Amino acid sequence: MDGGRRARHHGRVTHGRLPRRTAYRAATFLVVLLAPLLIAAELADRSPPVAVSVDGWTIFLDRGTTFGGAIGSLGLDPEPGRLLDVRGGVLERRVDPGAILLNGAEAPASTVLADGDTIAVVDGEDRTEAVRRETERLPGRQPDNPMYTLSTSRMVRITTLGRVSGTVVSVRYRTLGGTRPPAAVALTFDDGPWPRSTTRVLEVLRWMRAPATFFMIGYLAERYPGIVRRVARAGMTIGVHSWSHPVAMRFDRLTPHRIQTELERPATLIERTIGTRPTLFRPPGGHHGRPVVDLADAAGMRVVQWSVDPHDYRADATAAEIAGSVLGAVRPGSIVLLHDGGGNRSATIRALPRIIRGIRAMGLRLVAIPT
Repeated sequence: MDGGRRARHHGRVTHGRLPRRTAYRAATFLVVLLAPLLIAAELADRSPPVAVSVDGWTIFLDRGTTFGGAIGSLGLDPEPGRLLDVRGGVLERRVDPGAILLNGAEAPASTVLADGDTIAVVDGEDRTEAVRRETERLPGRQPDNPMYTLSTSRMVRITTLGRVSGTVVSVRYRTLGGTRPPAAVALTFDDGPWPRSTTRVLEVLRWMRAPATFFMIGYLAERYPGIVRRVARAGMTIGVHSWSHPVAMRFDRLTPHRIQTELERPATLIERTIGTRPTLFRPPGGHHGRPVVDLADAAGMRVVQWSVDPHDYRADATAAEIAGSVLGAVRPGSIVLLHDGGGNRSATIRALPRIIRGIRAMGLRLVAIPT
């Protein structure tokens, strides 16, 4: 009896409906079979996308997308153009907003995009400020700049500067009429202050009552401030000969920022040391070029060169050779280049009394470079 009931029950399960596992497999089969049909039906209901070029890249957007909508959804944003000063510094950051062009032209944001449209993001252009020129007639008679001799003339200074920033671009000097050399000679000394030799040069000058001009190197002036003060107390004129005396590259080929530093840093140090700011600058090697003159002028300094060079810096130069070279070349208005630093200057020191006497014997007086 029990066996028969179990058989009938088993028969109802077998023939009345599918087993649960078999039903699950059938349903899965139907989903897999119908999925492509459902996707195809959905795609048939949607319009195909539009293909547009954005800065050379092909982008697919929903059909009906507007130009403005594409700009927003793609985050398109041109870089604005800046207003620069004459040396490249930024005066204003957004003077040209740039543009976003549709097919090479501006278009309303509501324009509906079509296949093949081209969107270009055009950054704004940087602009450099305009310049202006100021012409100033200098009072009296003036030395030239750069200055090679003590000769003076009536002169006009022409300054070119940024119209907005006022930054100096260039300074030009134009003489009016002829030049006039004075009955004087200037002795100048480079590369100090130097232990022993600068003080010995100073002793000779004071003993012979001869004024002179010392062009000092900044880092040496920082190292020997006592010598700087002694030169100033003796009534000598002090000028700048750069901070570090660069030799790896010509001075006029340095960057404007480096030139400015080589000018202003030693001038500030010397001013702190003696209470007076130098107004004379002699570039290392005499390499001035237009940028050096302009930057010196902007810093309130005149570039001073020379007209007589006895090459006293040579290790084999003798006192007789140095003195003979100077006295054979000096003329009214000459500027003589000598050295009180940079090595053994004993030959220059021995030649100095003969040079001073010889110049005075020519009827010429000794002066410092006018500041």
